[in-house]
Amino acid sequence: MYRIHHNGHLSIEEFHVPFGGKLDSDKRWVLFSSLMPWEALEETYAPQFTPTTGSPAKPGRLAFGALFIKQRLGLLDEETVEQIRENAYMQFFLGFAGYSSKPPFDPSMMVHFHKRFSKEDLNRINELIAERGKAMLMEAVASLPNDDDSDDPDADAGKQLSLDELEKPADWPEGKNWGTLTIDASCTPADITCPTDLKLLNEARESTERINDDLCDQRSDLRKQRPRYDRGRARAVFLNVAKQKKPRSRKIKATIRWQLGYLQRNLDAIDALIASGAEFSGLTTHWWHKLLVISELHRQQSILLYAKTRSMPDRIVNLVQRQVRPIARGKARAAFEFGALARRASACGRLDCPCVIALPSCTGSAGIHTMKLRA
Repeated sequence: MYRIHHNGHLSIEEFHVPFGGKLDSDKRWVLFSSLMPWEALEETYAPQFTPTTGSPAKPGRLAFGALFIKQRLGLLDEETVEQIRENAYMQFFLGFAGYSSKPPFDPSMMVHFHKRFSKEDLNRINELIAERGKAMLMEAVASLPNDDDSDDPDADAGKQLSLDELEKPADWPEGKNWGTLTIDASCTPADITCPTDLKLLNEARESTERINDDLCDQRSDLRKQRPRYDRGRARAVFLNVAKQKKPRSRKIKATIRWQLGYLQRNLDAIDALIASGAEFSGLTTHWWHKLLVISELHRQQSILLYAKTRSMPDRIVNLVQRQVRPIARGKARAAFEFGALARRASACGRLDCPCVIALPSCTGSAGIHTMKLRA
């Protein structure tokens, strides 16, 4: 059963605070409360329940607001409930009539809240939030005092917002992007698994085995150049260490040496196949680029295996996204993040040339660049 709640327009003066005073209207949760499309959210949430059968469900504002708080602050379910219980501003954001020190719901309810909002519903709510935020911003800009009559020609020099920049021109082509996109050029997060040297070498070995098979399939007489080793055993050597929680460094180093040996055999076999008449034109662009990255990876890992340092300029951490680099961020959660930096030109001067497989490390400060999509 579900009962529609009509407390979406509760003001901060009506919110009961037991210790006296009233809430500050400039706090973020008060601003978020006016930004959320609570009425549209209720229309999405209420049809999932019957009006008369069962015990009353939690309000839609409480369910969505709790998910928003958890995502906004990056909290666990239990910590989300505790933060709501201790914070009067969060309770106002969730539609409470006054402050209460009791937990609003059990932390296990967060799982059910997730199920009650589909991906389509969240996308529609996100669009409504963006439209309402834009309308509030335009209203704020329109309410600014008009200084057109000022004698100072530099009076508007520092003004950053105007209605012309917020409203899309009427003659703008349909389907063409419009607006301003702000990008942090220091690090764009990349969706990759946590890279390790052993895992990269195993992936490189399997990729070169696939390339060897594709080249051997071009002619039957080329199969004699295929490297002679047991691929199953090579994978078993990798899994014997990869499945251990804390393998010894000496064992990891020995396994890396084995994988480098297998990889060297595959690279030598590819050279022999090309010398015997096989053609790279039979490979797709993906595998051709990947082979170039693997060659550089083999060179780097061979140096690191016998070097006393673990540092390597332009170190490869992903075979597919070769532009990804580890960047020292100094954060408490993760000392390093993986992202793409600005690509440097290759020796031939082209930015899209496949020989560009290495990137410079980040040495400058984080620069924020703004791209005008209307240009």
